[in-house]
Amino acid sequence: MNQHTTETGRQSRGDVWVRRGCALVVAAVAAYSSYAHQRHFALVGGADQVSAALWPLSVDGLVVLASLGLVRARSGTTTRARLALWVAFLLGVAVSLAANIAAAPTLSWQPVLVAGWPPLALLLAVELVVHARGQDQTETVQTRTETTPVTEPAPETDATGSAETANETETASETNRRTSGPAAARRPRRQGNPSAEAVMWAHFETQRNAGRTPSGAELDRVAGTNNYGRAVLARWRDTGRIPATAT
Repeated sequence: MNQHTTETGRQSRGDVWVRRGCALVVAAVAAYSSYAHQRHFALVGGADQVSAALWPLSVDGLVVLASLGLVRARSGTTTRARLALWVAFLLGVAVSLAANIAAAPTLSWQPVLVAGWPPLALLLAVELVVHARGQDQTETVQTRTETTPVTEPAPETDATGSAETANETETASETNRRTSGPAAARRPRRQGNPSAEAVMWAHFETQRNAGRTPSGAELDRVAGTNNYGRAVLARWRDTGRIPATAT
């Protein structure tokens, strides 16, 4: 898998360099021809040697800059900026074509084609280079994404769930400990709820009036406690609250 990916990456890099090299050769030839035609046009138009040498750079340079701006324009680019790029692009192309065609010796189709082709070839070469670069970057990102091992993160619910389960277990144990045992009835109940011993006593009196004596286990079931009813009965007998013969 890694060897195949490495070979594919090498082939992709080789294709990239071949395309870029061809585009640069085409752009260099077209730029030279367009520069020569525009320089001749500027000299015929009355410019001096220095101005005639610099004038083609302003025309073709404007076309290249506007083309790059249009290709790399993002969705956040304002309408005014896009309009300025299009105006610069179209104006530069028009001036470059006019200057190159005007440099033709005659206005027949062959001289016009020869003179007008360099600016178009330069423009298309720049476009190809820019688009190829963007495509290469996209393919590189995709290749890195495919070759990078994906490590699945541990489910977030594992640690959290374990902690929550432990907390719930601890809370349940704490609640059971607090609500059962001898200290449960002695602890004052919140919000006016009767204590476990008061619930036991109410049930004890009801059953005693009915002619029977409840056991400690029965008092635990009524009050929701554990192993506390027997101790309450013993304390009631010791304090004389119920007869000592009551079982």
